[in-house]
Parts: sequence; C-alpha cells; structure tokens
Amino acid sequence: MGIGLFFRHTCNVFSSISTPIPPSYGLKISDTSISYNDSPEMNNCPCFFGSSNTAPKITFSEPINTYDGHDEVSLPVGTNIKKGDKIVDLRNNIEYTAGFPEDIRGKYISVPLYRKAEQERL
Repeated sequence: MGIGLFFRHTCNVFSSISTPIPPSYGLKISDTSISYNDSPEMNNCPCFFGSSNTAPKITFSEPINTYDGHDEVSLPVGTNIKKGDKIVDLRNNIEYTAGFPEDIRGKYISVPLYRKAEQERL
C-alpha cells in the first residue's frame, strides 16, 4: 500500500502575490497587499484534508455568523506551496489560507490551514 492512496481528496492552489502599499501623506508604510491570480497554479492537486484537535470558534453576530478555525492539508512531497497561498477544497469549494508547510520525513508535506470570515494576510 503506497502513500498515493492516502491522497484521496483534490484541491486547487493559488500562489500569493505580495505588492507593497505605496506610502501616503508622507508617511512610510512597510505593509504589503496580498492578492491571488484568477487561475490556480496547481489544478486538481491530490491531497488529504484533516482536522485539528481543537474545536473551531464560531461567533454569532449579525448579519452573518463568523467561523474562525483551522484544519490541515497533506500534500505530496515536491508540491510548491508557501505561507499565505490560497487553497481551495474542491469537495465543497471552501477557501483556506496556508500556514508554514512542514516536510514530514520526506513522505508528505503537512500544511496548517486557516479560515476566517474573509481571506486575510497571516
């Protein structure tokens, strides 16, 4: 049984594009704006979505409820992914923001996923 059978889900990976925010009113701003391409860098990438041991935080507010939680995704070794990339779960089209990827003994890459009410820079 190979590790290829472990990756039973698929996802799209969008690379993050960081552009500096121009200073305004003579003030130096060292912040950047994060955006994503319209087309994914990796399409139908094999992966496995898992959940963490901690429960998500759901805030009930108007006009919508806010979900603030994190999960993880496992990707094949050699997948080009970095912190801040957008990952879309193709099972239900939920968007996540990637944390720092970690190589697990050369077998697969584990990436923590964060999801908020809207995509934001980590």
